[in-house]
Amino acid sequence: MKKQFITWAGVVVTSVVASTAFVGCATSDDRDSHKRTTGRYIDDKVLAQKVRSTLGDNDIYKFPDVKVNTYKGSVQLSGFVDSTEQKRKAEEISRNVPGVYNVDNSISLKSDTERVRDTDPNYRNPAPNTP
Repeated sequence: MKKQFITWAGVVVTSVVASTAFVGCATSDDRDSHKRTTGRYIDDKVLAQKVRSTLGDNDIYKFPDVKVNTYKGSVQLSGFVDSTEQKRKAEEISRNVPGVYNVDNSISLKSDTERVRDTDPNYRNPAPNTP
C-alpha cells in the first residue's frame, strides 16, 4: 500500500511540474490569435533587426527614415523616402530577408519641401516667430 501511494504521488507531482512548465512557455491565452508566444515575440524582434540591418547595408539607399515592425513573420514598413524607387527597393530588400513571410509597405513619399531641406546644404531652419 505504501509503495502504491509513493508511485501515485510521484505521478501527480510529475504531472503538475510538466503542466506548469508547459503553461509557463505560452502566453496567457493561446486561443486568441492576436497573442504571441515568448519565442515568437523574440523571433519577430530578431527578424525586425535583420530587416533594419539589411536596409542599412544597402549601397545605394540607407533608408534612415524607414521604421520596421514585425508580427508573426509579417513585416510592416513605415516612414518616409524620397522616391517611389526607394519605396519599391525597400520592399524588395525586405522580402529577400530569410524568415519574412509578408511585407506591408506603408512607406510614404516625402513632400517636395522636405526633400529640398534634406538635400540643400545651405538650408537653415527658419527662426521661430517671436512676439
